[in-house]
Amino acid sequence: MIISLEAVARRSAMLACAQSVLFFGLFTATWFLDDTFSPYIPWPWLVGISLVMPILLLLKSSPEKTADRLVKYLPPQPPSQQFMNIVDEIAIALIEPVESIQTYASPVANIIMLPCSGKEVVVATTGALQRLNRDEIQALVAAQFAGMRDRWCRLATRAEIMWWLVPCLLPLTLFALLINKPWAAVFCFVSVFVWAFSPRNIEHARDLCADVAAVRTTLNPQALGSAMRKLAEQAEDASTIKIVPWYLPINPFIVIPKRFKTSVTVGGSDRQWTEADEVRMELILRADRADAMARGDDPSKYSRKEFLRRSSQLGR
Repeated sequence: MIISLEAVARRSAMLACAQSVLFFGLFTATWFLDDTFSPYIPWPWLVGISLVMPILLLLKSSPEKTADRLVKYLPPQPPSQQFMNIVDEIAIALIEPVESIQTYASPVANIIMLPCSGKEVVVATTGALQRLNRDEIQALVAAQFAGMRDRWCRLATRAEIMWWLVPCLLPLTLFALLINKPWAAVFCFVSVFVWAFSPRNIEHARDLCADVAAVRTTLNPQALGSAMRKLAEQAEDASTIKIVPWYLPINPFIVIPKRFKTSVTVGGSDRQWTEADEVRMELILRADRADAMARGDDPSKYSRKEFLRRSSQLGR
C-alpha cells in the first residue's frame, strides 16, 4: 500500500509544481500584453518566457533560505530529555545529524522542522509534549524531518513557498496601472482573491509527501493517525499560533497549519465556514489516510481528489 501511495504523492508534488508554475506563468505573460490583449513579442517567445521564468523561480525557492529567516524568530529553549531521545532516534534512522533541538512555549500542539543552511532545527511546542504520547510525537517528527529529506516532499515544499508569494503581487497592481499594463494590474488584483479562496491543495500535496516519508521511517501509521486526530481537536486554536510574522511562509515547516481567524461565505449564506473548519478537515483527512494504511486498505483514496471533495463540502 505504501508503494502505491508513494506514486500518488509523486504525482501530487508534480501537480503542485505545475499549478504554481502556470499561475506565475500567467502573471509573467500579462506584462507583455497591451490593452488590446496583443503581445509585444511573438506568441512562441511569450509562452517560452512565461514558463521559463516561473520554473527558475520554483528552482530558486530554497527551503533552506526560508528556514534561515524563520529561525531568527524562534527563541531557543532547552528540550526535555524524552523529546531529545525521540529526535535522535529519527535522525539515526535517516542518517542525518540534528544540531538544534528546542521547545517553544505554545499550548497548541505542533512540531516544527527548519532545514537551515548550517544546521537542522527541530522544535516541539509545549502543547505537543503535554498532549501527545511518545509514538505520536515520533510520527510527527518523522513527518517533518523525513519529509525535508524526501526529494518529492522538498519539491512540493518549493511549490508551496512559491504559492505563498501570491499575496505579494497585490502591491504591483498600482505599479502596473502607472506604466499602462492593465492586464497585469487586473491579474495582480484578482490573484489575491484566487489565492485566498482556492482549496489549499498545494499545501496538501506537501503534507501527503511528508506522511508517506513518516510511515516509511517509523512503520507506524496508526500513531500518525492518532496524532492527527488529536491535532484536529485544536483546530479552533490554530489561529493563535504566533511563531513568526504573518507574512512569512511557516506552514511548509509545521504540522498543524497557521491560519487567520476568519470565516468564509460563498453564495450569500448558502455556504459558510471558518478557517478552523478548514484546518480540522485537512488534519482529519490525513488521519483517515494514516488509518487506512494501518488497516491495510487503499490509502490513495485519501489524496488530492478527496481533499478537493471535502473542501467543496465545507459549510454545507
